[in-house]
Amino acid sequence: MLAGCAALALSACSSSSDGEGKGDASTPSTSTPVPTASSADPETAEKQAVLDAYSHYWEEQAKAYKAGAIEGTDLKKYAVGDALARVESDLMTMKKNGVIASGAPRSNARVSVLDLQSKPSRATLSDCLDISPWKRLYRKTGKEVPTPQGRINHYVTVAKAEKWGKQWKILSATPQQRTCQSA
Repeated sequence: MLAGCAALALSACSSSSDGEGKGDASTPSTSTPVPTASSADPETAEKQAVLDAYSHYWEEQAKAYKAGAIEGTDLKKYAVGDALARVESDLMTMKKNGVIASGAPRSNARVSVLDLQSKPSRATLSDCLDISPWKRLYRKTGKEVPTPQGRINHYVTVAKAEKWGKQWKILSATPQQRTCQSA
């Protein structure tokens, strides 16, 4: 079994399988409404910047899992700390098991907490992550790894972010053992 957040997403979260989503997306999609940023509302602009960083985090993670390596991705631009360490650990486990991944999760994130007064600025995101389009494949054959029985395809993920200079960075993306409904 793969370790960490994304591996948890790719391999197991336990509950009942919903059998949804047989498609193969190449980048994460988001149905998060895009706030209109104006110079008069810095909070709206910052929320959008956090959501953009989070979306790029999943996009770059999907690229790394497809290639089997972080090299050639911009993951380190968007992820640090636990978020980056989990991806690195997942990649080591995937390599050991001869597995890569195709597709990408779909995100429906929202910023639930934004603290622009702290130094650095901090945010918490809540997401209903849909991993059904993310498929694990055997590297040598390209055949799909059987889906573990009881895998949850839509589950709550809580992410923490900080603003480092002008760039929001994802510190952690923690899957919860709770299902959710994607919009």
